[in-house]
Amino acid sequence: MKHHAPARTALVLLAVGASMALVGCSTGTGAGAGAAADPDCTPQSEFSTISDGELLVVGPDYPPLFMYDGDEMSGVDGAIIADFAEANCLSPAVTVLPAASVIEAIKGGQADVAAGGWYPTDERAEVIGQTVPAYGDPAVLVGVDPTNSIEDYEGKLIGTTQGYLWSDDLQRWGGDNVKLYQSPDAVFQDLLNGRIDVALMAVNEAAYRLDQNPGTDLTYVTIEPFEEVPATLYPSVTNLPFTKDNAELGEALDTFLEEIRSSGRLAEILKEYGIDESAATPETE
Repeated sequence: MKHHAPARTALVLLAVGASMALVGCSTGTGAGAGAAADPDCTPQSEFSTISDGELLVVGPDYPPLFMYDGDEMSGVDGAIIADFAEANCLSPAVTVLPAASVIEAIKGGQADVAAGGWYPTDERAEVIGQTVPAYGDPAVLVGVDPTNSIEDYEGKLIGTTQGYLWSDDLQRWGGDNVKLYQSPDAVFQDLLNGRIDVALMAVNEAAYRLDQNPGTDLTYVTIEPFEEVPATLYPSVTNLPFTKDNAELGEALDTFLEEIRSSGRLAEILKEYGIDESAATPETE
């Protein structure tokens, strides 16, 4: 039986109201960021998009998985989607939103595809489309010579980002010794400053922050499955959410992901952003 990893609700960095207006939408003009489609281009797949000739992309600012600066997408998902758009003769039009609004934008038909390392869930499958797994993103413990057992940190201060599926279970187990933060950056800064003993993070965000802060004594290890925190029991993978009623787009995204996995391009993208290339072929069972 296949189990889906927890929702990337940890990306909820800002509370939002009911308004779902897409603000800050910009069609880039640089390479890989929204260059105008070549009229002689032949698309790899046939599917419709909300806006003819454009692929409407929405995502939060979430390095190293998605960034948008100077009309250019970057990060793992940014590179994947830019390549997908180019292969299908489309110009990406990018909107950066608080993470709490991203899935709602896809659900409401205001964007074609979402970026930002989203985990597939059964709950989301009811309202949006979800692709085949893109790459692995397991939970890790970050600290000075960390062990891979959460139980070793009983009675010690553990930090994690509020909203991950594991957050509530971790806090039920650890009580007041578990500190919840609004963002991975806040978790990492307190770890650097010695305010917590260990951090529970997704591996890709942990690897990025360690790469950006060389010279520390911090490392990370993959967590052993721990029944008190069920999110650690199943492989964590990401996908590219898309509008649910656009099955052809989903099929095209699936085809493209499997193609770049087979060709090695996906591993190259992961390596470029400091992520272990083995994440390109994640365990999914």
